Amino acid sequence: MKLHERLAALESSPVPTWVFDLDFFRQRWANKPALELWRASTAEELYGRDYSDMSESTRARMRGYIDGFRVGRTAEEEWTLYPKGEPVTVKLFMTGVPLDDGRTGVLIQGFVKEKAPSPDLVRSIEALRHTSVMVTLLDMAGEIVLQNPAAQRAFGASAPFHARFPDDVVPETLLAAARDGEVFLLETAVRTESGERWHAIEARTLPDPATGQTVILVHHTDETARRGAERRAAEEGQLAEALRGTLALVERQKQEILALSAPVLEVSARTIALPIIGALDAARAAEMEGRILGAVSARGAEHVILDLTGADALTAETAEQVARLGHAIRLLGARPIATGITSKLARTLVHANVDLGEILLLRSLRDGIEAARRERT
Repeated sequence: MKLHERLAALESSPVPTWVFDLDFFRQRWANKPALELWRASTAEELYGRDYSDMSESTRARMRGYIDGFRVGRTAEEEWTLYPKGEPVTVKLFMTGVPLDDGRTGVLIQGFVKEKAPSPDLVRSIEALRHTSVMVTLLDMAGEIVLQNPAAQRAFGASAPFHARFPDDVVPETLLAAARDGEVFLLETAVRTESGERWHAIEARTLPDPATGQTVILVHHTDETARRGAERRAAEEGQLAEALRGTLALVERQKQEILALSAPVLEVSARTIALPIIGALDAARAAEMEGRILGAVSARGAEHVILDLTGADALTAETAEQVARLGHAIRLLGARPIATGITSKLARTLVHANVDLGEILLLRSLRDGIEAARRERT
């Protein structure tokens, strides 16, 4: 028997009655009062309308009904419909009905409210349906009385409240706080249809406007993105701290290596020597300057020998650093002597056009020690 034959008795009903196909978002049957409610001139015109632009929250509500209709359940709810774009508040009574191809459609009977609710109430209801905040109403035993589409999408239309949590601690604590009249606040991991998420949960009691009994209003907000950002920031902070520690260690090791590569040697009572091995750049020259000047003051040195025998091929920049060291030594009243000066190095110093007039330049370390001895005697 076809759908229109099975519903023939409802043709003469004064109650607007129609059948909606959720899979294809079309009306499949309607009596005359339903045509008037939907402001359709003919049944064919109504059946040709496409309702696929309905919101995701409305689709979620309808899918939740379909699952219940397949096992013989019914539903009733107050909706705001928009025939031809004009809002109409209707009390809907819904049940499942087999379509001609065996799928389940929704048989709907609508009672238009003679006195429409206030605009603020209608807006509040629609806001609750479309908000991304997951709202659930529980009785004092923890059974779900109502949940908005966002909660249905997140947790499923028929899943019990306690199934949202990995164990029973959270729901039991929430119910205990509600029974004591407290506001329950918690951020915790929850199970959702899309996997584990991190939610901020708020719960408080209020009177049920339909029955007058005390119920529990529970809000879930998804904080997974924020928690992830905080965790990444913490990890990056730890990495930055570890990097700073590593850089500090490298710097200490660098200073220790510099000190070992250029030790200050006491060759006589008033003469100290500094063998310069490797490259001499600005950073190393500054480090050497600090140690030499400290040694001159501490030992009362009169002669300081800068031995360049082990230094890398010197450049104009190196010559400037040698001149700087010599000038600093002279300011403390000591005589600077540079040894290890080869002919090639001498040409480099001349071409660099650096003033080395304060420094005695000699060929070997032995010559420098002997010159210092002669000057003392």
